[in-house]
Amino acid sequence: MAIVTGSCARSAQSSLDRGNAFLEKGDVSAAIIEYRAAVERDPLLAQAHQKLAEAYLKQGNGAEALASLVRAADLLPRDVQAQVKAGSLLLLAGRFEDARSRADKALAVDARSVDALVLRANALANLRDLDGALEQIQQAIALEPRSALQTNMGAIEAARGNVPEAEQAYRKAVEIDPKSVAAQVALGQFLWGAGRGDEAEAVFRAAYAVDPKDVQANRWLATFYMRTGRAAEAEPHFRMVAETVNDAGSALALTDYYLALGRRDEARKTLDALSARPEYWPIARARTAELLHDTGEKAEAMRVVDEVIAKHPTLVGGHLVRGRLLLASGRGDEAKAEAQAALKLDPKNAEASFLLGRAEEARRDLDAAAKAYGDVLAVNPRAATAQVRLAMVQMQRNDLGAAAQLAEQAAAAQPRGLEARLVLARTLVARREIERAAAVTDALAREFPNAAVVKNQVGMLALARGDAAGARAAFDQALALQPTMVEPLAALVSLDLQQKQPAQARARVEQRLAQAPNSSAVLALAGRTWASTGDPVKGEEFLRKAIDIDATNLEAYSDLARLLMAQRKLGDAVAAFDALAAKQPRAIGPQTMAAIAVQQQGNEAEARRRYEKILEIDPQAALAANNLAWMLASKGEQLDRALQLAQSAKAALPDEPEINDTLAVVYLKKQLPALAIPPLKVALERVPGNPAFHYHLGQAYAQTGNKDAARQALEQALRLQPDFADADAARQLLATVR
Repeated sequence: MAIVTGSCARSAQSSLDRGNAFLEKGDVSAAIIEYRAAVERDPLLAQAHQKLAEAYLKQGNGAEALASLVRAADLLPRDVQAQVKAGSLLLLAGRFEDARSRADKALAVDARSVDALVLRANALANLRDLDGALEQIQQAIALEPRSALQTNMGAIEAARGNVPEAEQAYRKAVEIDPKSVAAQVALGQFLWGAGRGDEAEAVFRAAYAVDPKDVQANRWLATFYMRTGRAAEAEPHFRMVAETVNDAGSALALTDYYLALGRRDEARKTLDALSARPEYWPIARARTAELLHDTGEKAEAMRVVDEVIAKHPTLVGGHLVRGRLLLASGRGDEAKAEAQAALKLDPKNAEASFLLGRAEEARRDLDAAAKAYGDVLAVNPRAATAQVRLAMVQMQRNDLGAAAQLAEQAAAAQPRGLEARLVLARTLVARREIERAAAVTDALAREFPNAAVVKNQVGMLALARGDAAGARAAFDQALALQPTMVEPLAALVSLDLQQKQPAQARARVEQRLAQAPNSSAVLALAGRTWASTGDPVKGEEFLRKAIDIDATNLEAYSDLARLLMAQRKLGDAVAAFDALAAKQPRAIGPQTMAAIAVQQQGNEAEARRRYEKILEIDPQAALAANNLAWMLASKGEQLDRALQLAQSAKAALPDEPEINDTLAVVYLKKQLPALAIPPLKVALERVPGNPAFHYHLGQAYAQTGNKDAARQALEQALRLQPDFADADAARQLLATVR
C-alpha cells in the first residue's frame, strides 16, 4: 500500500509540474487537464488545487475556481493566505457568511493579519453589520495605515450613510498615496454616486494621468463616458484595457461597446480573435452565439452554443447562454430546463437562478419566479437587477407593499440607474402614493429626457392625477421616441374609448398594424379594441391571430377567453381558459374562469370538481371558495363546509358584494338569519340596485320576525325588477308579512 501511495504521489507531482509548464506557455486548457489529473491521483495535494483554481480563473470559470480554492483552503487550515484567497472568491460569489468564516479561520491563526481583517470587514459589510465592518477596518488601519484601507473605510462609512466621513476617508487615501490609481478611482466613484459628476470626471482624469495604461483608470473613464452619453470618448479606453489585460473579460467589454454602437462587424472580429485562444474558446463562442441570435441567425446561434455544451458539458456558462437564447425565442419551458441544468452544476449560481426566474415569468408561474429571484438575493442580497424583477413580479401578484420595498432597495443600490427607479415610480402609482411617485418620475424626466419609457411613466402619472390631456401629450412623446412601444399606444386607445372616440381608437391601431402586421402584442390590442367598439367577431379574429404568432402571449389568451364568455360561446371559452391554465399550472385565475364557464354551461358536477382542484392549489382562492359555497348552499348540502368556504372568501375580499351575499345565503340555509343581515347590508351599500340582495335581506328579516323591515326589503326588490329570478318567491313571502 505504501508503494502504491508513493507512486500516486509521484504521478500527481509529475502532472502538477506538466500543468505548470503548460500554464507558463499560456496553454490554459492543457494546464487544466494536467492539474485535474494531479488532484485525481492525489486529492490531498493542495498546491494542485491552488494551481487548478488559478487556471480556471484565467479561463473565466469562476465557479470551478472557487471550488478548487475552497478545497485547497480546507487542506491548508493553518495557511492564512489560502483562507484569505478562498474567502475573497467567496465574497465575489456573494457567499458572505462563508467568506466571514474563512476570515475567522485566518484570524485564528494570525490575529494581526491585515488581509484577513479586511476580508472580514467586507464580509460583515455585505451582511449589513456595518458597525462590525468599521471596527474590523479600523483595526487593520491601526496595524498598517495604507491607502487601500482608507478606501475600504470610505466605502463602509458611505454604506452607513456617513457621507462627510466617507469623503474624508477617500480623500485621506489619496493623500497617503497620491500616485495610487485605485485611491483616485474610489474617490471618483464616490463623487459620481453623490451626483457630483464634474468633480468625479476630474478625479478619474487625474487617475488616468498617473498612469495612462492603468486598467482601472481606463475602465472607469470608459464607464463614465458611456453612462454620460459620450460613447466616442470611451473607445480608446476600452481598447487600452483590451490590449493591456488581453483576457476574456476585457475583450467581451470591448465587444459590448461595439454592439452598443451598432458596430457588429467589429464585435464579431473581437470575438473571433478571442475564440482563437483555446482557453477562451468556450466563452467566446457562447458570446458569439448570442450575437448571432441578436442579428437574426437563430439556427446558427443555437448550433454554436450546442457545440460549446457538447465540448464542455460542465461549463455553466454554456447552459446559461442556451437558456437565454431559448427564452428570447419564447421557449420558456426549455429555458427553464437549461437554468435547472446550470443549477445542478452549481446550485448557488446566482445567474442561473436569475435565468430560472425569467423563464418562470415567461411561463407565468409567478410564485416560482418569486422563489427563483429570492434565491438570487439569498446569494447576493444587493443584486439590484433581481430586486427589480422580483418587485415587478410582486406587482403582478398585487403585493404592492413588497414590490415598493424591493424597488426602493434596488433604487438605493443604483441611485443613478433607470430601471429600478422606474419600477419604484410605477409601484408608487399603483399604491396611489401620487406625490412620492411624482418626485421619482420628475427626477427621471430631468435625468433621462429622451427615454421613451420615462415619457410613458409621465403619462401614467398624469392618468393617476386625472390629467387626460397631460397623459395624451406624454404618451405621444413616448411613441415619437420609440414608435414600436405598445403600452403608450394602448393607453391612448383606452383614452379614446373613454372619451367616446371609437373611430380614432381603431385608426390608431390600424396605423400600427400596417407597420407591424405580425406583432402579437399589437394584434392583441386590436382584438380588445374591436371587441370594445362593437365588433366581437373581428376582435376574436385578431386575438386568435395574436396567439398563433406568439403562443406565450398569455394576455391574448385571457382576452380571447373573456370575449368568448361575453358572447356566450361557453365551450370555446372553457377551451381557451384551459389552454391558458396549461401554460401556468399554478395560476388560479384561468382555472377559476374555466370553472365559471363550465358552471354557466349547467355542468355543476364538473364545475364543483374544478373548484375543488383550485382550492387544493390555493385554499385561500376567494372566487372558487365563494362559488363552491354558493353551489353547496343552493342544494342545502354540506352547510358547515359551505359556511367555512364563504367565511374564507369574505376574509380575502371583505367588501365584495357577491361574496357577502353568498355568506348571507349560507346563514339563511343554516337558520341563522340574524347573522345574515350584516353581510347583506354590506352588499347593498356597494350595489343598492340588486333585487336579489334585497330579497335575501327580506328573507332574513322575515325569519327574525321583523315583518316591517322584511316587507320593505321585498317590495324594493320587486320595484327594482319585477321579473328577477326569485320574483315569484319574493311575492309569496311578501304575502305572509303584510
